[in-house]
Amino acid sequence: MTGTTCKTCKTDLTDVTFLIPLRIDSIERKENTEALIRYILNYFDTSLIVLESDSARKYYPEDDNDSFSYEFIEDNNEFFYKTKCISRLINLAETTFVAVWDADVIVPFGQIITSVDILRKEQAFLTLPYDGRACLTDKYSASLFKETGDIEIFMKLFPAMPLMYGYHSTGGAFITSKEKYLDKGGENEMFYGWGPEDAERLKRLEIMNLPIHYTEGPLFHLWHPRGKTNWYTNNKIEIQNRREFIETCKRNGLK
Repeated sequence: MTGTTCKTCKTDLTDVTFLIPLRIDSIERKENTEALIRYILNYFDTSLIVLESDSARKYYPEDDNDSFSYEFIEDNNEFFYKTKCISRLINLAETTFVAVWDADVIVPFGQIITSVDILRKEQAFLTLPYDGRACLTDKYSASLFKETGDIEIFMKLFPAMPLMYGYHSTGGAFITSKEKYLDKGGENEMFYGWGPEDAERLKRLEIMNLPIHYTEGPLFHLWHPRGKTNWYTNNKIEIQNRREFIETCKRNGLK
């Protein structure tokens, strides 16, 4: 079963595990994480894993749920080592497909279903559940969504929303086959902190001639204050991250 026959039914995504790497640096980040988890588990029969990496635990799940699991890793580094967390999460998953998801990202549920169906039909190696338009929600609309869980709040405002990175965003969420992704190298843990790891991931797969699918429709980024988790680390690490991206591009003959 790949769809629903009634509004109260959940779509069967039991072959998918949603993976959320997490570092909480504000109350809004915590609220966004909880809203995302409610949203996913409201619409899908699926599994979900949250991996929090920080100097001390800050996230405590609202409710126990058989579909949900949580893990904490102590990390005293100042900046969030997201690629390493994603690698750990992928290895924890026990399903055919993994959906790697930022804690502040909401995607219309129909786009998620389309993306998974593309993978089930082996029509792509990796799918982005949106078409490159990552929309920045404001504090008010994000609060309304967190109260109601109603995606139509964003869909009605969508035409007037600013795009975070133009029409070609590459981050926020991706879905792929666990085993196939690991077989092709998985995450590039040379990237540390906030940087171009999302663009590098797609570029690396393109160089290997692995098909990537972009599902039509937007992605919505829930508002939160921007701290160190969402900005460059320092000059040395930022230069290292960019050099790593350039090295990947060189494999395709780019200088």
